[in-house]
Amino acid sequence: YFNESPENHLLRFVHLPTKCTISIYTISGEFVTSIDHDDPFSGNEWWNLKNGQNELIAPGLYIYVVQTPGGDKKIGKFAVVR
Repeated sequence: YFNESPENHLLRFVHLPTKCTISIYTISGEFVTSIDHDDPFSGNEWWNLKNGQNELIAPGLYIYVVQTPGGDKKIGKFAVVR
């Protein structure tokens, strides 16, 4: 889910488990960033589309991995278009 408006670049991950880590990679496998989610009431987590150096990521295809502390994984992909 994208919310593209001036100065507001956000992507929302939905239907997340209570506790998980979202790891984001480029399509070539380069690590971009990770997000820790720990919320018993909301399965949503917002990401500002910035990498570990606080720079906006480039347009392209990305892979995400959602992993719970118990080891369950969900892998998916998304595209950033500007």
